[in-house]
Amino acid sequence: MASAEQRGDQYLIARSSQQSAWCCFQLGKAELGLDYAEKAVALWRQLEEPAFEAQALSIRAWLHLELGSLESAIEFAAEALNIADQSSDLRSRSLAINVIGVIFWMTRQPSQAIDYCGRAVELAREACDLSFECWWLINLGGAHSEAAYLASETEDRKSTETSMKAAIETTKQAHAIAQSLKDAWAERLCLGNLAEYSNALDEFVIAEEYLAQYRAVPGNDDARSNGHYLDILGRTLISLKRYEEALVPLKQAHALAKENTNIETLMNACLYLSKAHEHLGAFEPALHFYKRYHSLHQQFTAERTQQNARMVEIHYETKKLKTSLDTEAESSAQMARSLAALQQQTNILTEAANTDPLTGLANRRRLEAILNDVDISRSPYALAMLDVDHFKKINDTFSHITGDRVLVQIGSLIKMSIRQQDLAVRFGGEEFVILMPGATMAQAKRACERIRVKIARHDWSRIAGELSVTVSIGLAVSKDAENPEAVLEDADHHLYCAKQSGRNKVVCAQ
Repeated sequence: MASAEQRGDQYLIARSSQQSAWCCFQLGKAELGLDYAEKAVALWRQLEEPAFEAQALSIRAWLHLELGSLESAIEFAAEALNIADQSSDLRSRSLAINVIGVIFWMTRQPSQAIDYCGRAVELAREACDLSFECWWLINLGGAHSEAAYLASETEDRKSTETSMKAAIETTKQAHAIAQSLKDAWAERLCLGNLAEYSNALDEFVIAEEYLAQYRAVPGNDDARSNGHYLDILGRTLISLKRYEEALVPLKQAHALAKENTNIETLMNACLYLSKAHEHLGAFEPALHFYKRYHSLHQQFTAERTQQNARMVEIHYETKKLKTSLDTEAESSAQMARSLAALQQQTNILTEAANTDPLTGLANRRRLEAILNDVDISRSPYALAMLDVDHFKKINDTFSHITGDRVLVQIGSLIKMSIRQQDLAVRFGGEEFVILMPGATMAQAKRACERIRVKIARHDWSRIAGELSVTVSIGLAVSKDAENPEAVLEDADHHLYCAKQSGRNKVVCAQ
């Protein structure tokens, strides 16, 4: 950095600032990292390097998330993704989508986190970036583990095991890449997480083996990873009924967490110190640490609840400010600015939660919400269900990456072919839905026929030589059914008929 500044090389200063921001993130020094990230963003913008600007913005968003500033994290992540999409840079898109996935993970929305982190991994593979693939796999494993923890809270043992095993398998993939790259930081993250996940499945001996591997990784450890390691080691030793041994790492974790003001690690250390002392018959320190745990748990739960409820708060504040604007004209300018900021953040999070990360189309959640609205209003509509013909064969013959590209292109062709008021949805897998408000059966059938022909005639060789793609479409209208579920069932039935009668056609009620 100093050398770059002495030479006045703005490009090198920007690269150094961005790298310094990332290093600070890895070391858990988020506040210092923000200074570097902000400098990098400003320089890349000045140098008109949008791909690098998007990367620096993503790091900035991640650092804000580390500091507990959810709104800023969402704002900068959305800006990063927008710039990355415009630049068409795979690495920049991969990083931005990963950060959005982590935001969902940290706000305990594992389903969306798995979607976004999974897409980030795919983009990293497409970009042939092993480091990104490794790091994003670690986050994908974390998202699966969050799904497991949520399932365990409802005592759903089967879902807990399934999700935790997915977390372990995903993290093992990341660990193999980390070893091949000799990335000690990622190796430690993987081994610490594998020990945690094994512990959650009551596989305590396996957890201890992972912790032994952790200790064998060469080089210096960072404070955050070391705190996690000590915490999991203490828990594992308690589970193995080695209570005296457990006190040593738990006391170290407690001291480290106090020094770095890490509430979650400090809370866990107090809980397990209390348990270890209780098993040893030392009831006075057991009570002391339990009281401390209880106090920290209240603080941690309040912060997490506040973070998870931020969406609700934003909606509430938006409504409150609208009311205030009607009654307090003297402060209207200030309130309008606040309203705009709050509304923007609401829109960002709402859009992310209702968008398919692969195609950028609306997802099933958004379709269900809109269908509920039109059902209440009794507005007429047509609904088409579209399925890619022989999609499994495309994946098997070419690759799953090719299959994803096909889905993205179909989404784009559909979006280009529909009216402004229509809604294109990725319903799941290779299925799409098109909602056409106010359309008659005849109008909807003509629109679907145009889409079918456009997809069949598209030049698919740009994605893969010898590739051809067709779709089958089932069509239904609301006047023929009692509710949205029945309309979907009608469309699905007609789609089945289209498949059975030869594919590459539109079928509707006669």
